Amino acid sequence: MGIIRQINAWFAVPDMRNLGTAVRILLFAAAAVCLLPLVSERDAPYWSRLLAEAKWIVPVVVLNGVSGYFTDRFLVRHPQGVAINTVSCLVQLFITDFVVIGAREEFPRHLLLYTLGLLFLMYVEANRLRALSPAVSEARLTALTARIRPHFLFNSLNAAISLIRLRPYDAETLLENLANLFRAQLREGTQYSTLGQEIEWAQEYIAIEQIRMGHNRVQVDWLHEAPDDAETPQLMLQPLLENAVFHGVETTHRPGNIVVKTALQGHWLYIRIENPFTPHENMENTQKVHRSNSMALKNLKERLEIMYDKDATLDLSALDDIGIYRVDIRMPYRSKE
Repeated sequence: MGIIRQINAWFAVPDMRNLGTAVRILLFAAAAVCLLPLVSERDAPYWSRLLAEAKWIVPVVVLNGVSGYFTDRFLVRHPQGVAINTVSCLVQLFITDFVVIGAREEFPRHLLLYTLGLLFLMYVEANRLRALSPAVSEARLTALTARIRPHFLFNSLNAAISLIRLRPYDAETLLENLANLFRAQLREGTQYSTLGQEIEWAQEYIAIEQIRMGHNRVQVDWLHEAPDDAETPQLMLQPLLENAVFHGVETTHRPGNIVVKTALQGHWLYIRIENPFTPHENMENTQKVHRSNSMALKNLKERLEIMYDKDATLDLSALDDIGIYRVDIRMPYRSKE
């Protein structure tokens, strides 16, 4: 399961398994390589000074990144993790200067610059984690999860009322599925679910819409190839399918075929949802549809960022020429079992 650490100290060990953290460190290192030559001795060309800085910064960053990837899980849990990480990084700098590149005379300068940079990065990491502390993140996630559109509830209840006399079994099924969905929404104590559970809830939602709109009107192809135990944000798929029905199927004049694909490739879980939509001849109206979809998906994108930082992505694409709207999600695969 994803871990959100509570941080009360000034410094924290950067999580090198986190893509966002790794990218931030690489950008910081690149900035240092480009800027340090500007404040160094100017008796050599800029590019020569840049190569001299890169000569020691690149190896030590690579060493830190590789060692951090294998040790960060231990360090983030150890009470002296920051101190151990600091000593380890300084030892790696010593090895770089004295063994790898043979720049002993530059070691004092490198030690000063590297220590300042290391403290800055650990300070930034502590502030990032503090912003994602359990109390703050849980409150934000709860608010975002609760923003499921109320029109679905009203339409479903109206459909159940109209079916009670004519098709009581369908009305009972609709209300049972509706109760299961809202029971899932009211679950407390976790913001995580499994892909198998998400698909089950999504199928219950589709069953409601098929009763309400007709089985021929709402059709779904389930191409599920990823493990059921894959960790996902709770109630992730149902709002996506609700979006596909509301902005796709209901706006077309033909049976709406929604495609749900899941796949596992390496350490990444991929989810794709495709739904039909009718491109308007008026470009302004088409753009309004795209904006409406984007607004509805904005909270899911924020949930993914809170839970997985830059490791998760959500991409939207409208294929106007074939009338398909596509949502692609990528997140790290983590077993919840």
